[in-house]
Parts: sequence; C-alpha cells; structure tokens
Amino acid sequence: MPVLTETHRALIGKETAPQPLPEAVNIAMARHWCEMVEDANPIYFEDETARQSWLKETFAPPTMLFTWKMAPVWPEREVVSALSGLELGGCTLTLAVNAAQEYEQPLRYGDTLTVTSKISAISDEKTTRLGTGHFITTTDTFSNQRDEVVGTHSFTLFRYKPAGGEA
Repeated sequence: MPVLTETHRALIGKETAPQPLPEAVNIAMARHWCEMVEDANPIYFEDETARQSWLKETFAPPTMLFTWKMAPVWPEREVVSALSGLELGGCTLTLAVNAAQEYEQPLRYGDTLTVTSKISAISDEKTTRLGTGHFITTTDTFSNQRDEVVGTHSFTLFRYKPAGGEA
C-alpha cells in the first residue's frame, strides 16, 4: 500500500529554484489561445480598447498563465517539477482533480517569466473507486522579469494504485 512517510512529508513546501519559461509572453500564442477558446475580447489585441481600460495597454489572457510553462514537444527538454522527487510505491496512475489560478499582475506581451514550484499538500492515504493513493496539491508561482509575482497556479491530482492492481 502507498503509505505516506516522513520523507514524503519533508517534500511539502520545498520550492524549486526559479526556472525560466521557454517562451516570452507573445501575441501569436495569445491569438491562438483566444481562437481555441473563442474569446473575442478586444482588450487583448486592440490598443485603443486597452487604453480606455484601467490596464491602459494590451495584455495576454490571464487564463493562459499555466500555458507559458508548457515545454515544447520538440526538441525535448527536461522540466524540473516539485513532483520529481515524489515516489509513492505502487501508485502508477495519476488523475487531474482540480486547478485554480490567482492573478496578481497582467501578463504583458514581451514579459519573460520564471516559475517556482512546490508541493503544497499530500493527503493521507485515501481509497476511492479508482484505487488507493494520495491527493497531491502543487503550487506554481510565476514571476516576470522584474521579479514581480504575476500569478499562481494550484493543481490537485490523485496519484494512485488502481483497484484490483491492474494498470
């Protein structure tokens, strides 16, 4: 059974070093994102509309925050994660449970971001219809080139051993 140990508990709150993200915040990716989710808000791309807002200039959709962390598919690149050192014996499957974001600063086109990651919580062992394992919450903190926090992304997943032992 996947038992939570002191070694696991020691990982909670341990933050990774800041990692530069693969792409600067850019208008091309924002346009693709807006097309994908059918968000036609002109404040993201029209200077005049943005100038009339409290933000005074265009910015990337806040909901893209986690997107900037996604590593390119090719060429492959190593991604350091707070979960890299987490081994839960027998827990071979992972299910996404919840994601939440908080926004502190607008993402301006041209911003270069860094991210730090940490495990915020690991539950005691839980058994569900899917199997037995642990709910794990990670928190990514995104900062811009001025070291200002622009937002956080909290992600909860269930890492588990499948019921009946089949993968």
